[in-house]
Amino acid sequence: MALGIACAGTGLKEAIALLDPMTNDPVNFVRQGALIASAMILIQHTEQTCPKVKDFRALYAKVIVDKHEDVMAKFGAILAQGIIDAGGRNVSLTLESRTGHTNMLAVVGMLVFTQYWYWFPLAPCLALAFTPTCLIALNAQLKMPKLEIKSNAKPSVFAYPPPLEEKKREEREKVTTAVLSIAARARRRGTAKSDTKMDVDEERKEEEEKKEKEKKEKEKEEKKDEKKPEPNFEILSNPARVMKNQLKVVSLVDSGSYIPLKDVSIGGIIMMRHVKAGSEEQLVEPVVAFGPKTEDEKEPDPPEPFEYNED
Repeated sequence: MALGIACAGTGLKEAIALLDPMTNDPVNFVRQGALIASAMILIQHTEQTCPKVKDFRALYAKVIVDKHEDVMAKFGAILAQGIIDAGGRNVSLTLESRTGHTNMLAVVGMLVFTQYWYWFPLAPCLALAFTPTCLIALNAQLKMPKLEIKSNAKPSVFAYPPPLEEKKREEREKVTTAVLSIAARARRRGTAKSDTKMDVDEERKEEEEKKEKEKKEKEKEEKKDEKKPEPNFEILSNPARVMKNQLKVVSLVDSGSYIPLKDVSIGGIIMMRHVKAGSEEQLVEPVVAFGPKTEDEKEPDPPEPFEYNED
């Protein structure tokens, strides 16, 4: 746990190398701590920044699903999966502010979280140590102007992890059943009496359909494997999801309308000065997150009139 707290969000290979063998330790309490610590270190990391992310994600899912796993290890895997995907993968784990000062609220939250083994409802206190990884530009009226931010890195380096694909149910192959000689004779007699058609054509059709399906699936897989040429930069719009390591390669696209009051590489909320006084500011329109809007919702009908009698 000390290793996970000290190296939180760094994706340090040396720390992961120390924790990796601990995930297979015979003591389940050790496994629990190793799973949680690994998630703290790998939070907001992709396969490009840390190749071990995929293996640890698979490990968390395996431990959670396995019925034979101990409860302590399962609890650790559940917490680990929640930490690595915390805040919809839009937050990081840090005990310092953006300016480098100690964030006492985050320190207290982390301290209380480490006592989850004594009382599990203390686990959500870790949320106090989460910091949103964003870059939001605001004008003098505290509104978001339309701006473009250039990230001088490939989009896949800081992209969201791909969504989990549901496994398709494999069709069971038809197994040829053993036929007794007596049953075969009875069938021959029945077929000789009845004028039924042979099922050879139907079997051939089924085989052809199976082959066509297999060809289509192979073509789809080949198309997925074909990687398109990836650009060396990405243009983000305000507000943007910008991770801690990404701040080093981020810069504002020079439009001549706004000047930042502090360096953009700090991240978080950046105040902007509007230079072009004569031109109108283009602002980002606020959008309701999810759910139907209040205007679209149908109001319930009023209750029917009635008389109230005390008797």
